[in-house]
Amino acid sequence: MDPNVAGTPHAVTHVILHGAGQMQALTESIKVAGALIGGGAGVGGAGAGVGAIGGSMCEATARQPELINVIRVQFFLAAAIIEGFTFLLLVLVMIVLIKNGGF
Repeated sequence: MDPNVAGTPHAVTHVILHGAGQMQALTESIKVAGALIGGGAGVGGAGAGVGAIGGSMCEATARQPELINVIRVQFFLAAAIIEGFTFLLLVLVMIVLIKNGGF
């Protein structure tokens, strides 16, 4: 008896298992896509944040050039904190990708 013939118990089991495999693959693909989109948005936001801080640093330096050392230290501290969170975001994205077969 051919298991691919419609109406047999084997055919029904085959369709159910095959459908479950497709659903799992779709779920993993959505997880990978979400990780990539979230990672890209996070990196873009970090770049915009550092750019905004840099612009503010230039304006502050133009207003009070005698405070350049204080302004520079504050800029680098803020940029380092932003980049630290960005690095953490990228590590989390890599974990999601590796766990779900994105590589």
